[in-house]
Amino acid sequence: MSFFPEGFDPRGDAIGLIDLVELDTPDGVMRFMLGADGRFTDVNGNTWYGSQLLSASGLESAIDGVAPAGTLSAAFIQDPDAPSVVSELRALGPEYLAGRAARFYVQPLARIEEIYAPVHPPQLWLTRTMRTLTLAAQGPVSREVSIGLEAWSEGRRTAARIALNTAGHAALIGEENPSLEWIPTTDFEEEKLWE
Repeated sequence: MSFFPEGFDPRGDAIGLIDLVELDTPDGVMRFMLGADGRFTDVNGNTWYGSQLLSASGLESAIDGVAPAGTLSAAFIQDPDAPSVVSELRALGPEYLAGRAARFYVQPLARIEEIYAPVHPPQLWLTRTMRTLTLAAQGPVSREVSIGLEAWSEGRRTAARIALNTAGHAALIGEENPSLEWIPTTDFEEEKLWE
């Protein structure tokens, strides 16, 4: 079983992969190409808009109980004659994106012609939940917009804090377990078992 679609050989003379991201917003789904300028239309007819100004970081799996957090960023120079992107995003507020999905795809390309006429659909490889919206200004026109992403495993960052008793175990598994009634709650021993 391969992550890649049937007919695509990742060990062959492949031209490469295109990094894509899909943001679920209240105004509909928005699709972008990361780190590449232009416009790409996939086999499903979806159009992905690209810019070298878009970047993503911290896209990894949860390892050793750490829930990775990442960012999706766009750095740009604000056109003084155009409406302020930062002001518009500030008016929408952080709840505009909070709790919604950001899906990351890769588009396999076996030949250069597939950039213009793709053969395979984009392959979903990662889904994150958008949590924060950060706006930054450097100087009179340089701006940066960052979306903070959390992992599907974000609950792993902290301990469950469930007591080992009948009530705690019931909260953990969703039903009563009377066998824990007799669990020792102290290490006091009336008589030593071993010397």
